[in-house]
Amino acid sequence: MARKKRIRWTWEPERGLLGWEYVRNGIVLVSSGGMRPAGESLAALMDCVSELDDEGEEVEAHRLMEEWVEMAWNIRHDVDPVVRQAIEEACHEWWDADGDADEDRE
Repeated sequence: MARKKRIRWTWEPERGLLGWEYVRNGIVLVSSGGMRPAGESLAALMDCVSELDDEGEEVEAHRLMEEWVEMAWNIRHDVDPVVRQAIEEACHEWWDADGDADEDRE
């Protein structure tokens, strides 16, 4: 059974705007603050992930990062080239690091 998503996304590709809400138990814990340019919105969620990790919430941070990567990868063709490159680099870094972590668990 698939896990319930923690992030609710709103994507307007024709305008390049992205919004998100981080939801747990039906409560919005933090959001992007409305629709923002995709790069800014993705960076804001990355900051949220970093804060969770710094607070010792590594499992939750990992889960949100998985959702970040999924969304970012899906919109990469609809953003400007600079944001696309940043998305691709971040996703590949995540997959490489996540693969290393999987090997460590074996």
